[in-house]
This record gives sequence, structure tokens and C-alpha cells, in this order.
Amino acid sequence: MNTGTFALRPRGLWLMTSLELRQRIRSVRWYIALGAWTLALLGIGLLAVLPGLYLGDWAGVRALSRVMFSLQMILVLFAMLLVTPALSAGSINGDRSAGTLATLQASLLSALEIVLGKLLAGFLTGLAFLVLALPSALPLALLGQVSPLYVLRVAAMICFLTFCVTAIGLGLSALTQRPLGSVVLAYVLVFGVTVVGPIVWGVSAAVLTSEQEGTSYYTVYTDFSGPGAQTCVAEPGSQTVTRIDLTQPLIWPNPVVMLAETAPHLDAESAWGPDEDPRFDVLSLLKLGMREASTPPHPSDHNHCDPTDTNYPADLGRPREFPLWPMGIATWGAAALAALALATLRLAVPIKRLGAGTRIA
Repeated sequence: MNTGTFALRPRGLWLMTSLELRQRIRSVRWYIALGAWTLALLGIGLLAVLPGLYLGDWAGVRALSRVMFSLQMILVLFAMLLVTPALSAGSINGDRSAGTLATLQASLLSALEIVLGKLLAGFLTGLAFLVLALPSALPLALLGQVSPLYVLRVAAMICFLTFCVTAIGLGLSALTQRPLGSVVLAYVLVFGVTVVGPIVWGVSAAVLTSEQEGTSYYTVYTDFSGPGAQTCVAEPGSQTVTRIDLTQPLIWPNPVVMLAETAPHLDAESAWGPDEDPRFDVLSLLKLGMREASTPPHPSDHNHCDPTDTNYPADLGRPREFPLWPMGIATWGAAALAALALATLRLAVPIKRLGAGTRIA
């Protein structure tokens, strides 16, 4: 028996989830799209590694496989961002427009069970793109000697973002009256955090600049060769400092940046193997670049000398890097929880307030 808006029973949750899944996978076009997606990823992976396997260049195969693995994970992320809003953002108001939502609200299902059932159905549907990418991604990870923990971190981040996008789509679907409006709002939100945020963050580098006194270090060459031919010279003066780190919150929720944060840490020692075999991929390079760009100004930023130079300033230290993924997870998690709470309250019965022209049954 229904005990309230926030009642949650495994039977009610499974009933709602199974009902939603049967409605989502009823179309034959859905299976065709998933099949084409799987074949496309398999084809991309084979075309990338077959030339190296044929020529016997195993070092090249390892390097290319790592790069292709990271690219495929980015493709999976973008596929999720394109498909999930369309599936979840029209779920609640779509049922309301069809006259079936009132039937669910009048049943023994609670508002929380309806919302979580739709959430799980949309989440599992979005994860289909990740599951079907595994037959192509896992062989590339094995050929590229990618760490299993790295693969698990990437999969976990994609799952988390799929969950949050689905939850936010449900919240928008409960807030607006028409499915088209909520779907458009969901895509605007995804486009904003994925494209607009990084653009504004990059443009802010031209505005957030200041002049400050400091010391720059340059290499001076002598007339003779051998030890001591290069000397590091300190030149005090005014420096132009870019404070792009102040607008760092604009890139916290960026899905690509959050996915890149799962990559292993990259530095001069770990970027190359013993045989000059590159060990980096697209995600690790993006992680290195974003952390370097978002780090506050440090005295070592103006050190242009080589460590082998005489009088090299070894006491400057290195700037401290701050991980971006905790803030991104907190931002998406808070938005997802708020959206789920809003959707649950909007489905609570009896309805206290209803918009003009809203269909009940």
C-alpha cells in the first residue's frame, strides 16, 4: 500500500523501471541504431590497429591503441550526452501529454517510485552505448597496455555523468509542460557546460591579466663550449600574469574535463617508456593541459632555464596542482539530487497547484 510521496519499495521500483524499459526498447529503430554504433566502433578500432599489426610495429600498435581507446571513450561520452537528454527530458511531461501519468499517480506507486523508476530506465538505456563499446574498447586497452584501474575509472565517470544527466532531464521534464521545451532546455544545459563554459573560460585569459613585480630567469650562452657554457641569469622586473585560475569554476562541470581527470598523472618521467615508447593518450594530455592552465601563478612559471645550466634556481619549487574532478562531481551531484527532489514533489498527489492548460488524464 502506498504510504506517502517518498515511499520506496523494491517491487514498486522494479515495476516502474520494467514498464519504462519496455516502452523505450519497443522501436526497431533503437536496435538498428545500437547495432550501427557497435559496428562503427569496431570498424574504427580495426582500421586503426590493423596496419601496425600487419607491419609488426608493436610499439606503434601500443601507442595508437592507447590513443584510440581514449578517443572511443570520448565518443561514448558524447553519444551519451546526445541521447540521454532526449530520452529523459520528455519522460514525465510526455506521459502527462499522453494522459498516462495520472494513471500512474492514481495507482499504489508513490511519486518517488515513479521518478526513480524512470531514472533507472533512462540510466540503463544511456549505458547501452558504453556496454556496446566494450567489444571494441577492451581489445584496444589490452593492446595499448592500459591499466585496468584506468579503464574502471573511465567507465565509472561515464556512468556517473549518465546518471546525473538523466536525473536533470527528469527534473526539467517535471518542471515544464511540453516535452519539446524540456528537451531543448536539457540540450541547452549540456551545450552550455560542454562548449560555452570552456569558451568563456578561455576568453577570460585576455581580460584577467595584471602586472606584478617578480624575477624571470633566462639562459645566457658563453663563447666557449663544455661545462659552464650556459648560465642561468636572474632578471628582476615587471611581469604580465594571467589569472585564468579565477574563472576555473566554469570548467568544473565540463564532462570532457571530468573524463580527462580519470587519466593517469602525466609528467616528463612517465610520458615515455624505456624504448621511447609514448605512454600518453588524448585524455592524459588534456588533463595535463587543463591542470597547468588552471594553476595559480607561481615563480617557476617565469623560469626559462634548462636544469643543466649553471646557477639554475632549484629552490623555486613547482606549482601545486589541484584536481578538478571533486568540484565537478559535487556540482553535477548537487544538480542531480535537486532535480530528483523537484520531480518527486511535482508528482506528489494531491496536486496543490497546476499550470493553466495542463492535462490531467
